[in-house]
Amino acid sequence: MYTINIRGKQNPKDTKMVKLEIIFFKTGYARVPKVINITGLLKDWDVKSQSFRVGSAEATTKNKLLFDLRTKYLHVADTWEMEGRNWSPVQLSHCFDEIKAAKPEVKVKSVQQMIDYLEETFKNKKRIKNGQIVDSTTNAKRYVYLKRELQAFTKEKYEKAFSSYFFTDITEEFLLDFAFWLKERGIRNGNKAGLTHKLRLLRAVCRQAEKKEMYGVNMDNFLCLGDDINWPETTSRAVPETVIAKIANVDRTLFTKKEQLHLDLFLFSYYTGGMANVDVCNLTWDLVQEDRIVYERIKFPKTAKPELLSKAKAIMNKYRGQSYGNYVFPVFTHKHTTTPKKTTRVKQISTRLSQTLTKACKMLRIKENITWYSARGSFISKMVDAGNNPYVVAEMAGNSPLTIYKHYYKNTKREEIKRQMEEMF
Repeated sequence: MYTINIRGKQNPKDTKMVKLEIIFFKTGYARVPKVINITGLLKDWDVKSQSFRVGSAEATTKNKLLFDLRTKYLHVADTWEMEGRNWSPVQLSHCFDEIKAAKPEVKVKSVQQMIDYLEETFKNKKRIKNGQIVDSTTNAKRYVYLKRELQAFTKEKYEKAFSSYFFTDITEEFLLDFAFWLKERGIRNGNKAGLTHKLRLLRAVCRQAEKKEMYGVNMDNFLCLGDDINWPETTSRAVPETVIAKIANVDRTLFTKKEQLHLDLFLFSYYTGGMANVDVCNLTWDLVQEDRIVYERIKFPKTAKPELLSKAKAIMNKYRGQSYGNYVFPVFTHKHTTTPKKTTRVKQISTRLSQTLTKACKMLRIKENITWYSARGSFISKMVDAGNNPYVVAEMAGNSPLTIYKHYYKNTKREEIKRQMEEMF
């Protein structure tokens, strides 16, 4: 059994008016009331007939609306009963509800709020690299520095607080002014003021805002920056294998114990596919297999698989038992417990390693400027020149074939090739 009735009661918001509800009932279920958007004077409502008294204001029109509404619901209930459907009063009460299309939310955040959001995101972001937890606090700091720069720029250039800037304000004029402001400061300080890096970081903020459908983002505005926003073409720091051989055979008695470690780290990097400084420092014994090393590069989502040469093995075994924890080399100590501390330590030892290489080059009368970074390009160039498949070389280095040619390969045998060409032509 089921019934649909209309009940009227005093409206609490206006005691002279009636509040109407349609009551849905079915045996075995609780009654379900639903407010009707029809009203009138309380004195004109007749409880028994569930309608307005004849002769009252707009009684005929209102009663017809109530009759049609009740009939509409009864028709649905009758249909469901004939179909044998197991329905409830709640379902019946909502059967004519229109699903309101949710209006797209207009998302508005200031540029500073977006930078703060990205800073917080990177602060809390953690990854697993080679079985170790690595956080992204270094990336978070970059956004802090960018915010400071933009705050100083808008205050000096426009005398406005950066917090008042929205993405509609990041116009071509704004970007060109910001780039010029950075260039001017770079001239005063005798550097480039991190021009390209800061422009690209601001573009990254806008791109993230665009992904989140923030109002007013226009990525095309960055086209006006031209080459200022593009990294300069990288020059490979590869050196001939004869130079590497001189460093490998240098008289070690002329170097301190720490300097000898620096030389070993550089040579190990060269022998293992040009392993990056951060990866050498973080290398652990569990990543070392019998005939090769398999590790995930920390700076890039790439896995490198260099062959384990006997020279690399000898360097590793030289420091076995001298390192903290499971690390291969004695770079970190018990003090380096966080990613920022490890990052600082890697930068520190990289600087000192470059100083040691400079010392070795002076002693050996090597003209090339060699840094830890040179190991990668030197390995790749040597392997490619020897006729090895670029895909094999790229797998060892943890790069793509295109990347190794674009950034690392360098012709270090120009004189030899020239002699061959003289013979050929």
